[in-house]
Amino acid sequence: MARTLILGGSGDIGLSIVDECLSLGNEVILHYNKSDLTLLKQRYEGQPVSFLQLDLTKRHDINNLDSVGNIDHLIYVAGQSSFGAIQDFSDEEIDAQYNINVFSLIKVVQLFVDRLRKSEHGRIIVVSSIWGETGASYETIYSAMKAAQLGFVKSLAKELALTSITVNAISPGVVHGKMTDELDAVTQTQLKEEIPQGRFVTTEEISGTVAYLLNPLSQSITGQVLRVNGGWYI
Repeated sequence: MARTLILGGSGDIGLSIVDECLSLGNEVILHYNKSDLTLLKQRYEGQPVSFLQLDLTKRHDINNLDSVGNIDHLIYVAGQSSFGAIQDFSDEEIDAQYNINVFSLIKVVQLFVDRLRKSEHGRIIVVSSIWGETGASYETIYSAMKAAQLGFVKSLAKELALTSITVNAISPGVVHGKMTDELDAVTQTQLKEEIPQGRFVTTEEISGTVAYLLNPLSQSITGQVLRVNGGWYI
């Protein structure tokens, strides 16, 4: 049974990835921060899921991951929204974005890379964002951090090319979930009109892409950014 660590596993996309990995017969270590642990345990009662709480915006918390042991797959979905004019961001807000999107990703990879080498088909998958490729007005900090993730993925894939580990990113467009539900009907319609397919991406489409990358037949796919965005950015 493959062991899959999913960082950011309690969000809309993360939960869908957890469900997908369980359907593949994997054991899952589900990381969360502020989610209700009771509800998570109820959702996955009787299934091979363990839970790990830590705040990835806090650097010292990362050390708590050492107890996880060996894994076959590292899936990084952690992140938090960030919106505002560039001049309005405090140092603390910039640090939080850097820590959760870049620093923690690097440190987690450092912690697990030698363990992943022991797996026949080690996998590192980063769920990034379309804004890491194109940039977004009023999301300058967020876009910069997501762009850094993509550079990290491409470089790390080359560094690990002679090992069993593949390293890839998924770059979603607008994903249907809690954030889109908070938009009013007019805004949702306007946003869909910008997307060639005229619809939001589903979380299942993201988790299905994860499953594709986890498949042993994807061993030659590394250093790639898989765009799941309805044709919004090509």
